[in-house]
Amino acid sequence: MEKYIELFKDAFIIREASRYDLKGRAEIGALRKYYFCDTGLRNARLNFAFPDEGQMLENIVFNELIYQGYTVNVGAFDSIEKDKNGKSIRKSNEVDFYAIKGNRAYYIQVSENISNEMTKAREIRPYMLLNDQVQKIIVVNKPIKETRDTDGFTIIGIADFLLRFIQ
Repeated sequence: MEKYIELFKDAFIIREASRYDLKGRAEIGALRKYYFCDTGLRNARLNFAFPDEGQMLENIVFNELIYQGYTVNVGAFDSIEKDKNGKSIRKSNEVDFYAIKGNRAYYIQVSENISNEMTKAREIRPYMLLNDQVQKIIVVNKPIKETRDTDGFTIIGIADFLLRFIQ
């Protein structure tokens, strides 16, 4: 399987995003994510049968960050939380992207829609656990202007993000 992945990377069909420990500030060697360089090739191969808009949106944001010269990783970190019985458990958390370019750094969550409170809570959960000064952004598939929520996170529509924000 590794050989096929390397061939796809060499042919510029896919790109690899490494996991990065956001608290330990180090790259994690395992569990990489892969994104298509050309989402049209992905769609053609799948015969346009699996229109997962959320996944496609994430792929588009990843590609644009790369095109704009950012180093892009998948952010990961563990947290210790209490379960219903008060027992401490370790939970893994993920931020879609940790993007760096020069002195700019962003945590970016990509979501199809955050109008549902459960979805919004899921998307901001990692941000609430991270106590640092990196700008936290939620990109949604809606034509909305850049706003800040009550916790200081930036919420922006995909068009504004791609055309104006990350340049």
